[in-house]
Amino acid sequence: MLRLVGPQVECLFDVGLPVQVRELPEDLAALDVLLDDRALLMPIWEAWAVSARCDGRPSIAMDRYVRLMVIKTRTGWGYETLVREVSDSIHLRRFCRIALTDLVPDESTVRKLTRRLGPDVIDEITRAVIETATRERRFTARAVRIDSTVVESDIRYPSDAALATDATRVLAREARKVKAMAASAASLG
Repeated sequence: MLRLVGPQVECLFDVGLPVQVRELPEDLAALDVLLDDRALLMPIWEAWAVSARCDGRPSIAMDRYVRLMVIKTRTGWGYETLVREVSDSIHLRRFCRIALTDLVPDESTVRKLTRRLGPDVIDEITRAVIETATRERRFTARAVRIDSTVVESDIRYPSDAALATDATRVLAREARKVKAMAASAASLG
């Protein structure tokens, strides 16, 4: 069952937190405002199978999933690191709208959702966020440079016989060096 928006995030523990902890850092606060737009979730709604929207086990809230993916994209973390870091950080939990009393979704859940939605939906959401950000003039676009240099290399996968042959060659080469050194030492002495 598809859930676009999760339940309330605030809990009793939030009241006891200092104001500095409850407030998001400036960059996350700006992103938080951008991601409040419900239109960003429409590509997910359209990509989800109609028959699965109301049946089955409830998914994690898609607004939280999108926020997790934004953090993953910004930091370059893998799924396991993402889940671990969000679990440990109050700011990231608040940004992802995961209450202090709730568990962060498992990394396999996030990975499976990404696979289920596919790269087209993720790209569409990313484009929508960038479009909104540049339209509101809150963010300045930076150039992106990607190095796609490919170096041709002769790859030979090791087998036991090939490793033994290589070791024999190295030992023979070193034996020849020792023999040459011994011959030169004998002729001097």
